[in-house]
Amino acid sequence: MSNTRPIHWIAFVFGLTFLVLFTWWTTPFKSYDFNKPPGIVKKDSTALVIPVKLKSVINNYDSWVKEHIKSNQSPGAAVAIVKGGKVIHLQGYGLKSTTASDSIDEHTVFRIASVSKGFASVLAGVLAEDSVMHWNDPVSTYLPDFALKDTLNSKELTIRHILSHTTGLPRHAYTDLIESGSSYQNMLNSIQQLPLIGPVGKYYSYQNVIYSLFSDIAVAATNIPYDHLMYQQLFNPIGMKDASVSYESMIKSRNFALPHIRTYEGWLPTDLSKSYYNVIPAAGVNASISDMAKWLITLMGNTPEVISSNTLEKLFTPVIETPRRRYLHHWPALKRAYYGLGWRIFKYGDHEIIYHGGYVNDYRAEIGFDNDEQVGIVLLTNAACHLANEGIATFFKSYFQQYSQPVL
Repeated sequence: MSNTRPIHWIAFVFGLTFLVLFTWWTTPFKSYDFNKPPGIVKKDSTALVIPVKLKSVINNYDSWVKEHIKSNQSPGAAVAIVKGGKVIHLQGYGLKSTTASDSIDEHTVFRIASVSKGFASVLAGVLAEDSVMHWNDPVSTYLPDFALKDTLNSKELTIRHILSHTTGLPRHAYTDLIESGSSYQNMLNSIQQLPLIGPVGKYYSYQNVIYSLFSDIAVAATNIPYDHLMYQQLFNPIGMKDASVSYESMIKSRNFALPHIRTYEGWLPTDLSKSYYNVIPAAGVNASISDMAKWLITLMGNTPEVISSNTLEKLFTPVIETPRRRYLHHWPALKRAYYGLGWRIFKYGDHEIIYHGGYVNDYRAEIGFDNDEQVGIVLLTNAACHLANEGIATFFKSYFQQYSQPVL
């Protein structure tokens, strides 16, 4: 009897060690409980003291937005401003629908359109941190059956090309299929037959369909559905309680702003569309301004338990230069414009603004932040309007006039 106990004990320790190592080895990235209540981001319970100059910027901007709503230039809007990792302004304006009296609040959900692209690239960053995938991995590693019309370029196509719009495919090809509600698989089959405009990596060409191929890559790499990955890796750990990625989720939220169109009779609500939910990475995220404030905090490197500042810096590093003429009217001091990984990078005067905008189903979403100043803003509207066109540039002009040399 005395001779068998050490053997049993050694076997037990060996077995336990093997189990721990096996579990570690087969868990490629940090996993979150899908059912765990969101909101684990730490909150600062200390009183928020806003400097006089910054308070002036906020008050002026708040008045500017209110004037747009009051003069009927937009039915509704929501604004979040973050400075130094803290929310310093969070406000809803106007109505969810002009046919009702229900006001927009901080939890009212909007469609954020192409601002969704930043969620896809940050998710890619999270997976890259855990070595589940890497930016320069060939797409064929994960999707061996996917091929561009040009065989050589198919072999060269990487995740970096997908997320930077440098795939060589024509600009906005098959956007009409997205808007008509075509199935994602049908669009993907069609796009594989398109001639390229040039080699992968050489030309900037904005592309919603091929950008959404990232969802297939992420699923192939993790064996987890894309919507679950969004909750597990981003929404839940960041505390985005109102965020979702489907038409059904939008409707079920109840507290959502309806899209509006302008008529001779003023702003009138229109139907919520299912279009672009068939390309979730490109334009399928729904979120409230409360969610987007937390998102800004994460993007500026203040939530390292979700994603590191080093990884975020890679997303915001220019990959390809883009035309700037479409932005010059509202950003006259814009010197250069680039696209990184899911993000635009503006060289604006002596500043660098990380930016993206989006339009879908008569919703507009705009986001911009300056990492050096640790200041950022999100503007959501339930109509395509001048407020959305001017909102981000107006804020930064006001901010820089107070804190640095004015940007002309």
